[in-house]
Amino acid sequence: MASTILDETVNILLVDDQPGKLLAYEAILDGVNANLIKATTSEEALTVLLKTDIAVILMDVCMPDLDGFELAEMIRNHPRHEKTAVIFISAVRLETDDLLKGYRTGAVDYVPVPVVPEILKAKVQIFVELHRKSRQLDILNADLEERVKQRTEQLVQSHAMLQQSEERLRLASEAARLGTFEYDQAEQDLQWSQNIADVLHVSVPEHQRFDDFIDLVHSDDREAVRSYFRAANFAETTAELEFRVISARGDTWVLTRARAFQTAGTGAPRVIGTLLDITERKSADSHQQLLMAELDHRVKNILANVAAIARLSSSNATSIDTFASALDGRIHAMSAAHDLLRQSSWTGVDLHKLVAGALEPFRSRTDNDIVIEGERVRLTSKFAQSMALVLHELATNAVKHGALSTSGGKVSVDWSRVATPDGEKIKFAWKERGGPPCAKPIRKGFGLTVIRSASSECGGQANMDLSTEGFEFSFEGDLSARTQMVSQRHVSIKSRAVPATTVTQPAALGCKILLIEDEALIAMQLKLDLEEDGHTVIGPIAQLSEALRTAAESEFDIALIDINLGADNSAPVAEILDRRNVPFAFTTGYNDLIFMPPPLRNYPHLTKPYSLADVKDLVAKLQRQSAERVEHTRDDANQVA
Repeated sequence: MASTILDETVNILLVDDQPGKLLAYEAILDGVNANLIKATTSEEALTVLLKTDIAVILMDVCMPDLDGFELAEMIRNHPRHEKTAVIFISAVRLETDDLLKGYRTGAVDYVPVPVVPEILKAKVQIFVELHRKSRQLDILNADLEERVKQRTEQLVQSHAMLQQSEERLRLASEAARLGTFEYDQAEQDLQWSQNIADVLHVSVPEHQRFDDFIDLVHSDDREAVRSYFRAANFAETTAELEFRVISARGDTWVLTRARAFQTAGTGAPRVIGTLLDITERKSADSHQQLLMAELDHRVKNILANVAAIARLSSSNATSIDTFASALDGRIHAMSAAHDLLRQSSWTGVDLHKLVAGALEPFRSRTDNDIVIEGERVRLTSKFAQSMALVLHELATNAVKHGALSTSGGKVSVDWSRVATPDGEKIKFAWKERGGPPCAKPIRKGFGLTVIRSASSECGGQANMDLSTEGFEFSFEGDLSARTQMVSQRHVSIKSRAVPATTVTQPAALGCKILLIEDEALIAMQLKLDLEEDGHTVIGPIAQLSEALRTAAESEFDIALIDINLGADNSAPVAEILDRRNVPFAFTTGYNDLIFMPPPLRNYPHLTKPYSLADVKDLVAKLQRQSAERVEHTRDDANQVA
């Protein structure tokens, strides 16, 4: 385009009232690459200027209608021709004032007459080339301005798109509660996103020193965080780290994902990443693990209960049929109670529903009268399972030997709340009338054992009356609303180092054993096994308060302690035994010790359901420890003496 402009023909306007001069100028300018336009009057010149782009004007100063100065001034006042070159030609010698006037009105040069052709042609040629250059510059400027305009529009558009993108990213980050950061390793400086306080749940400045941020990190995680930010060598991958921040709501778990890069020019490492609050996820994971452990614990307890029922039922069975029938009925009783607990999400069972459900099968077998009356009482899950077995045994006994064994018999079941100085209790009563005369049982059967154990588990005392009018059973026990999952409390106990046994001593034939267990059937079976092995059993004890008192005041050689006693933890009992230097072991349904309180993990334990051989081995080990303790105490006494 530039070469085209330099080669194009331009227009030169010749203004003079004498045609001869115009011809002379035309001859002089021959060879100039220009189109010559002639005008004899000022009017013709103005007309040409209005229609044509003129590069140079050759103008006579003296013209009849309008002198050259006035015409030049009119031309200069027009925006289109304010930069057009005007050369004056005059036959009259102009004074200095006239020359100044001519330059002020727009003249660029002055040529006197007689005209020297070479000078005139050279001057015109110069202004023609200047015109072409000016045209070229104008076009280049216009092109540059257009490019600048386009580039500016692109930048404005890009900036707007960037702002929209940043706004979308900000909104998405806020919606996802995702914070961002940039870490300058050289300056040890952190720059946070605006929503960082919503992520960390603690107020931090937009720019923060790294050491100030470290002070907010949980002490157990600080070294990991320092290493994570210090190691700017994961530029090819995205590095992740989970850590805790001390916030207003406690510990906030944070997941950070980041990549490192080198700053252009300086090469200084920087890290850009995101932060996500994962406290709820961590809590859910922990809760899920706890639920799985609790499920494992409950399944183990159920299996242990079933095993105990089977063994206890077999010990009193006279035939395989009676054993199978008794076992089936007792398991179904527990299953029915389990169904009620499941329907209530294991928060407890309405006693009326439990009693009605347990007695309904017996009501349908006969026309005898079964009356159920009682206040609205909600039993804890453990009490409900024991109560289901009690009701099953009472009803089975009534069908075999009592009021439900003959026509016209009547059973009344009632309960009520009783306010006592020790708190609210429940008073339960079972009365039979119209049946055969009661006879004292020849031996202590499974049913009576279950009834007494269940009453003890509730913190009450069972009363049974074999009157001539009919069998009566009653008890008064604690009414507790503690149905929540067992919490890990009372865990201040510190493990006592047990010296290694260098010489294996034979276990004693029998010892006195404290048994603390809140599962009635498991406790019954364990007690029978221990007594059959020649040991004396104190208990079983199901309540924490009684266990604490017995552990502190009674004399015994060893102890077996269930970790969970309803909603309580038996660690306080373990503390007492540890201070008294009494060997003990835990019995538990938890398979993974990681879910036990840390101070309890180093003590011996027996996992439910356990076999008789496991029990014997554990008791023998504890007996040896007890014997070593006695021997050690005797040696100390002899040294003092």
